[in-house]
Amino acid sequence: MASLVLFVVALAAERRALEGLLQVRRSERLGDRRAVRGRLAGRDVLLVQSGIGRERARRAVAAAAREFHLQAAWSLGFAGGLSDRLRPGDLVYATAILDAADPAGTPLTADPSHAIVYAALRDADLPVDPGALITVKAALGTPDAKRAAGRQSGAVAVEMEAAGVAWAARDLGIPWAALKAIVDGVGDPLPQFLEACTTPQGDLRWRGLWTGVLEGRQFWRSLRRVGLASRRASHSLRQGLKVAFDAWAALTPY
Repeated sequence: MASLVLFVVALAAERRALEGLLQVRRSERLGDRRAVRGRLAGRDVLLVQSGIGRERARRAVAAAAREFHLQAAWSLGFAGGLSDRLRPGDLVYATAILDAADPAGTPLTADPSHAIVYAALRDADLPVDPGALITVKAALGTPDAKRAAGRQSGAVAVEMEAAGVAWAARDLGIPWAALKAIVDGVGDPLPQFLEACTTPQGDLRWRGLWTGVLEGRQFWRSLRRVGLASRRASHSLRQGLKVAFDAWAALTPY
């Protein structure tokens, strides 16, 4: 059974942002999921597009564990800011993950390598926050909802998959990490048409754009803002993963 590190993203846009980092890469399938296999920092890795939500992310890790010996599982992708100090393109290398589905539960905390990897990101002059992520079931679309989530949880950013990856990794007895790039700041509303533009599997649904076109001029302004923020986040995520994984691989035995 081949041994590798698993990278889990939810969206096709996140997968495309990262697959160019992999050397000797080739497209694969993990069940019905798109995946890319290659090498990074001297390690064999599998980048898999799990689809949206903690349960799809958890199932992707479980499916990979049936086919490979997993050294670690990383949750990668985009997130929304819950703190005024985070802007689009900033990174969060999470010290802990909170699960909104289990608000009374104990946070999942990162392993001891976190401090050294975080220091490497800072030394590379990347804008990175070491705060907690909170995983939610549905996107928080308004500034009020994001501010409330930040106050109640203490998390600095919100997303929808990291808890699934972390829980699955814990069950397997392997380390996990979560690196996310901010797309929408705490004061940025999410356009309503975005949900209609994405399939549950994380692919773009073109016909969903018509939902937004009916909004008129506001649609084009929102689309431009989201597009610029997504490109900034994609660039930061690529830079951050290169630095973070190099540092992690140097610390972690095969």
